[in-house]
Amino acid sequence: MPREKSFSDPDAAPAGIGFEPLRHADLGEQTYAAIRRRILRRELETGQQIPIDIVAAELGVSRTPVLDAMKRLAAEGLVEIRARRGCYVRALTNDDVSEIFGVREAIELHGVRVAIREGRHAALADALATACEAMEAATAGDVYVDYDLFTEWDRAFHRAIVTASHNRRLEELYGNLHVHLHIMRVHYFRELEAAIRIKADHRAILDAVRAGDLSAAEAAMSAHIFVTRDRIVANLAQDGGRL
Repeated sequence: MPREKSFSDPDAAPAGIGFEPLRHADLGEQTYAAIRRRILRRELETGQQIPIDIVAAELGVSRTPVLDAMKRLAAEGLVEIRARRGCYVRALTNDDVSEIFGVREAIELHGVRVAIREGRHAALADALATACEAMEAATAGDVYVDYDLFTEWDRAFHRAIVTASHNRRLEELYGNLHVHLHIMRVHYFRELEAAIRIKADHRAILDAVRAGDLSAAEAAMSAHIFVTRDRIVANLAQDGGRL
């Protein structure tokens, strides 16, 4: 019986994987964006090889912009480049999740500390209040009226905290983390989170920041972040500990 071919089989005949030719001037950036988008949407599966020649042919570019894109994606942690074997969509493990949320906690706590210590917490509180009000409008009690809008303002809430650090390098680092947080949110919340709990968490953070209470703000922030982390780890464990 002939051996079944798969994307991970080095002897398998090349097959198209669905990219459309690019028609833009900045081929390097467009190539990177096209591959990144497919990974974030999980249209390229974890562990799947990304064949350079096939992707280049489908996008209508040379190998160079595809290879450059792979290097950028590897730096972001989305792609794994294996010597003499090719490029693969990188999996996330329990350790990865724990580390990502640990870095997220450090960055967001720093933003809160800087804002309070430098007396800018009132402005931060105003930004957080705007996000909280928008999230409230996107829900009815524990029911999501518009989940996409809710998550958009949830991201805005946390970005405001990071921006409050006035540290561009931390903002850039946080932006890279967001790629993985997006994948986790989309694929490891099998049912929607309880809206009431999330809103209560955010209000606790907002109230502490508004009062300039650093200890309370740190406690509320850490609790909120690690409840999310623990839920993702629990769901990940059900699938063998790898995403």
